[in-house]
Amino acid sequence: MEKLAKKFKALSDETRLKVLLLVSKRDICQKGISKYLGITDSSVSQHVKILKEAEIITGYKEGYYVFYHINEDAFDECITFFGSVGKPNSDILKKSNINLDTTDCTKNCKSFKKCCKRREI
Repeated sequence: MEKLAKKFKALSDETRLKVLLLVSKRDICQKGISKYLGITDSSVSQHVKILKEAEIITGYKEGYYVFYHINEDAFDECITFFGSVGKPNSDILKKSNINLDTTDCTKNCKSFKKCCKRREI
C-alpha cells in the first residue's frame, strides 16, 4: 500500500503529469523534456527523480544521454486499485490490513448512530 501511495503522491503535481504525458508519447531525454515544457534542466531533474523513485518511469542510457519511458506495470497497479474501490472483498482491501469484520468504532465514536449504525459495511 505504501508503494501505491508513493505513486499517487508523485502524480499529484501538474509538472510531473506533463512530464508523464511527454514520456508516454516517446522515449525522451532530460534536455528534451526541459525544451518541451520550458523549464530548467534542474527542475526536470527533480521531477524525474520523484517519478523514478515511485517507479512510474525508468531510464536507459544511450551514449551520453538517459532516455526515459513509462513503467506500464506501475499503471496496472493503479488501475487494479481503482477497480477494487467499492468492492467488499477485494484483494487490495485484504492487503491494506483493514479488517472490517473486527473494526468497532462504537466505543469512542460520538456520531455512531449517524454513520456506522445506518450503513452496513
